[in-house]
Amino acid sequence: MSATDGAEPAYAPLCLPPRAPARAPDFALPEGTCDCHMHIFGPRADYPLAEARNYTPQLCTLETYLAMMAHTGIARAVLVQPSVYGTDNRAQLDAMARAPERFRAVVVVAPETGDAELAALHAQGVRGVRVNARNPGGLKLEDVPRLAARIAPLGWHIQLQTSLERLAELDDLFAAVPVPLVVDHFGLPDPRLGPSSAPFRNLLRLLESGRLWLKLSAPYRASRLGAPFDDLLPLVEALVAARPDRLLWASDWPHSELWDAMPDTTDLVDLAGRWLATDALRQQVLVDNPARLYWA
Repeated sequence: MSATDGAEPAYAPLCLPPRAPARAPDFALPEGTCDCHMHIFGPRADYPLAEARNYTPQLCTLETYLAMMAHTGIARAVLVQPSVYGTDNRAQLDAMARAPERFRAVVVVAPETGDAELAALHAQGVRGVRVNARNPGGLKLEDVPRLAARIAPLGWHIQLQTSLERLAELDDLFAAVPVPLVVDHFGLPDPRLGPSSAPFRNLLRLLESGRLWLKLSAPYRASRLGAPFDDLLPLVEALVAARPDRLLWASDWPHSELWDAMPDTTDLVDLAGRWLATDALRQQVLVDNPARLYWA
């Protein structure tokens, strides 16, 4: 079966495939390192894509990701439901079921999903619901209060893909949410504004309050300079200084929605070593924090 399984509609162009690692990482990840945000894209005959989407992924199998884990030293991972599958979580759940001790999942479910179905998902290893405000086909930020009320008894969290500006606008909405909130991809900041900008200061305030977790992931989605993403360094330094116990790291493999400048995942692993300059920080962000959020 081909990676694409057919022609692509103009509104959903085909992404680049992930690059095979070209070298070994420059530093050894601590034992138990967790990649907190990655996706599996299975054959379309088994896992059809949603019509409401803005990109088309390549075929990216669990076997390919497991090989990348072995190459880089990643021990565990969190499968995050991508927008192109809508509320059909089977591709991520089926992958998780093949190595349940190594994987957890974040899914997309409707707010009216029944208690029995939520409990079954929890037993499989689901630990959160994703609300993606940027791509079509997902849940909306306005769904957060109802979702939070449903999943609070399970100890789940809500994962948000949204901009820092939108996060600030919805501060009152999130204030009453009774579950942890996890923002991915740095909150998609504009690094040209620096750590003193109002949206970034609001992010730091939320982190310092303990209400929020943040994923250090997908620097290519925020950087205006490209690899090695030096314009993000002042932001990373501010985040690490504020609440390292609320930070998570992720590869964002297979780096979907990219049509040029596909990164080598090994380079992103090395970047984590640069951002987290001490063994203690690496242990906290790469191992201990995800253990608390996803495996507790």
